[in-house]
Amino acid sequence: MRYMKLVCFACCAITCAVQAQTQTNKTLPLSLQQAVELAVEHNLDVQIQRYTPLNDTFLLAEATAAYEPALNTSVRRQWAYQPSSISATGVQNLSTRSDDSTFSAGIGGAGGGLATTPWGLGYSLSTTIDKTTFRRFDENSLPFLFDQGTTFAGITLQQPLLRNFWIDATRRDILIARKTIKFDELGFRLQVINIIAQTEQAYYDLVYDVENVKVQQEAVELAAEQAREDRKRVEVGSMSPLDEQQTESQLASSRAALLAAQQTLGTQQNVVKSLISDKFTEIYNVTIVPTDRLVAVPETLDLQESWRTGVKMRPDLQQAKVDLERRGITLRYSKNQLFPEVDLTGTYGRRGVEPTVGAALDDIPEDRFPTYSYGIVVSVPLGARSQRAAYRSARASIETAQLQYKKAEQIILIAIENAVGNINSSMEKIRADREAREYAEAALQAGRKKLEVGRSTTFEVLGLQSKLTAARTAEIQSLAEYNKAHSVLTQWEGMTLEKHRLNVKVK
Repeated sequence: MRYMKLVCFACCAITCAVQAQTQTNKTLPLSLQQAVELAVEHNLDVQIQRYTPLNDTFLLAEATAAYEPALNTSVRRQWAYQPSSISATGVQNLSTRSDDSTFSAGIGGAGGGLATTPWGLGYSLSTTIDKTTFRRFDENSLPFLFDQGTTFAGITLQQPLLRNFWIDATRRDILIARKTIKFDELGFRLQVINIIAQTEQAYYDLVYDVENVKVQQEAVELAAEQAREDRKRVEVGSMSPLDEQQTESQLASSRAALLAAQQTLGTQQNVVKSLISDKFTEIYNVTIVPTDRLVAVPETLDLQESWRTGVKMRPDLQQAKVDLERRGITLRYSKNQLFPEVDLTGTYGRRGVEPTVGAALDDIPEDRFPTYSYGIVVSVPLGARSQRAAYRSARASIETAQLQYKKAEQIILIAIENAVGNINSSMEKIRADREAREYAEAALQAGRKKLEVGRSTTFEVLGLQSKLTAARTAEIQSLAEYNKAHSVLTQWEGMTLEKHRLNVKVK
């Protein structure tokens, strides 16, 4: 039996590590690679999708079962009475009573028809044993009793020559079932790729949320430090109470922003947990600590190469090809059904007729009473509107599938170009945000020095603090978007599994 199996490196070890961590300190240090492998192993959507190709194998087995012959047997006993009569020539026919016992057995199709082979040949093997006892009665004599044994063994063959010769309904169903298995295996691969991409982006968002909490904590610390200094200035009379209230307001706003960032982080923790675990109740109170950092390495991307990779590797585009092949099978079948039905038939058998069944059975190997026949059966539908309509529908279906393939290819090319553009623009934004953050840090440092000598105001320093917090947040946001854009590009290229050294095998 075929089944889907995911091969992921060290996945069992990671699972054991998760259990060990959750049982000790309620935290889980987790790298991106570990998160991906856990998602592949435990994500519920992946587990659900895994059953689709498995179910297809059952449908294929059901289709191929049409070639399995059936053993057909029957036993019958019959009594009949024929009264005496006078024929037209004046001959008297004596009255008879018969006692007939018949046993038949054969190998053929279900219900006694012909079994079929993968090349369209129909066949059946049959044997019959019949024993009949006759009693004749005469008004002027005693009853006359005699037995008769009849046996038969033979084979019947029927080979289509036109319709159902190249392909018939059974062969069509089997070929389509095999294509469907491949189609759904690609769908499973696509599902795994999408789940990995979701896990990557959720992980990068988690890293961003962790860093953003740190930024907001630093903002609170800056605001608290500024508030302490302003209180001292108010005490010595160098600052008005109104300026101090502005500082306290900034501190309260920073604390509110910190609380919001912490809430967002908690929500993102659950997003990651839902992707990497199928037992949320066991890890709901575990804090995931991402060990990977947000980095950006400048690189030169080749759009044309990415396009070629996407067209070759994307599972959904390969699915569109398989779907086109499935429809082609239906077209072949519909075209073959346009021909008239011309079947070559033949039978061969051996009979035995003796007073006893045993003697009649001995006649079979001796071939004393052979019987055989051959012929051609022709059936030409008058009009064939149904067959022509089915053929035209299959042709239209092929044309539709070709357009769907082109559409899928175009969607992939556009998505890859957008992803490449997002990577390039994200890289430029990282450089700009990094410079903005550095300038904001320098501006705040200068502003605080000017405030100390009375050449600036608290309002200006608070504004510089807000700008620094915004610049730090923007920088880590740009880093996250850059990494997420790379994840999207790899996803649309269909190279996500190769990137993480994962393999989907069918056994």
